Amino acid sequence: MNTAHATAFDAAIEHTQLVAILRGLTGSEALAVGQALVDAGVRLAEVPLNSPDPLATISLLAAHFGDRLWVGAGTVLEVAQVEALAATGCRFCVSPNTNPEVIAAARAHGMEPMPGFSTATEAFAALAAGARYLKAFPAHDSAPRLAALSAVLPAQARLVAVGGFTTDALPALWQAGVRAVGIGTDLYRPGRAADEVGRRARHWLQALRAVPASGVRLACDAGTLVGESPVVLEDGRVAWVEPTAPALLHWDGQACVRTPLSEPVWSLAVTPQGLVGNGETHFVRIADDGGLQPGPTIDVGAGCRLNDMTVDARGGLWAGSMHRGLLGGRGALFHATAVDAPVRRVAEGLGVANGMVFSPAGDTLYVIDTLARTLLAYPADVAAGTLGEPRVVTDFLGEAGKPDGLALSPQGSLWVAMWGGGCVLELAANGAVQRRLAVPAPHVGAVCFAPDGRLFITTARARLGPDALQRAPGSGGLFIATP
Repeated sequence: MNTAHATAFDAAIEHTQLVAILRGLTGSEALAVGQALVDAGVRLAEVPLNSPDPLATISLLAAHFGDRLWVGAGTVLEVAQVEALAATGCRFCVSPNTNPEVIAAARAHGMEPMPGFSTATEAFAALAAGARYLKAFPAHDSAPRLAALSAVLPAQARLVAVGGFTTDALPALWQAGVRAVGIGTDLYRPGRAADEVGRRARHWLQALRAVPASGVRLACDAGTLVGESPVVLEDGRVAWVEPTAPALLHWDGQACVRTPLSEPVWSLAVTPQGLVGNGETHFVRIADDGGLQPGPTIDVGAGCRLNDMTVDARGGLWAGSMHRGLLGGRGALFHATAVDAPVRRVAEGLGVANGMVFSPAGDTLYVIDTLARTLLAYPADVAAGTLGEPRVVTDFLGEAGKPDGLALSPQGSLWVAMWGGGCVLELAANGAVQRRLAVPAPHVGAVCFAPDGRLFITTARARLGPDALQRAPGSGGLFIATP
């Protein structure tokens, strides 16, 4: 299977996120049913091999509709069946099981394999054999299981849910990492009129469009009360902190490791000298085993502590503070050239100084003031370690929740985590919201980008009751998206 075919298949399935399963379809009704699906907006249809004369029906549909309707085969169990399908124009092979030989044969003949699985062992075996799409079957009441599986699957794996659910289950399936569905008897069954098939297809597509297509999935179900300040380390791992535990967490793409800390650390940053963080009243160097080396004590003011931080292009440290009782005007900003260097107060009068990041040019320091619900832009002289008077970029008027963490994308746009809003926002240069990604957790604390464009999102379980946690079971976990 070549790259162009794979890219085109991805585009086709992302267009409608639905595969029509036409079990029992006959040649005499195939074109009418196919046209009804195309008119409704469906781009992919599967004819199972236990249908009457399936090879002839697949050939007929493929020849007639071409790229308007990608036709695949279902219930593909043997390599010989794959070889027979190669001459029909079949584009993809769906199986109820995981058979590495069938997967390899489908790829060798230029068809996308979509093997079925029910366990993590089968899912990883399918991926190792070359599959990119995994058919979760049966998918009835499977959202909790799929959410746990999504936490350990590689980012390139795509889950397709098939069997035993209605449109009401779509939001939970999407929160669990599903990205497409296969619909059978609720869409088509032998003898059903083509116009009825089209009506049912439109119903499903309308329901799919109503699901937030954020592409956000649970990467690590860490269960943190408060998850803060994700950063991507040089070795590719993601690190973040739970200050209330306190603990340092790492995720390597497969497993989550929690390391106890001797004191609360409220935020992290990566410097040329390694990982650093904000303690309550000082910067700290952080060893991989959780050992902390504190710098000089900072005069943060009575009742205050440090909160978020960032690093400039020269390796200088910038930190924000807040009052523990959330009193307005008590927060400030601080600067030091290194963990063990003297620290200066460079701005004051903030409420809760939260997310912090420098502009691509390094001449502007952006700071979230959560208490005031504003994003501030400070003119910055990194060499001198000074800040000018800030301006308000946005007050997040009309947005749910409170602005919290802040990150700069590889493309240079600002992304904001919305605590209580269940989403992250991408902002235009003038502060307008130009994109909103729904996160299946109400309290979104912080965000960061990997060099490859992946977005990591930390969340919290704090102040969520049993009902809220049942609706958003991934709360307190690390989420991942590729916006």
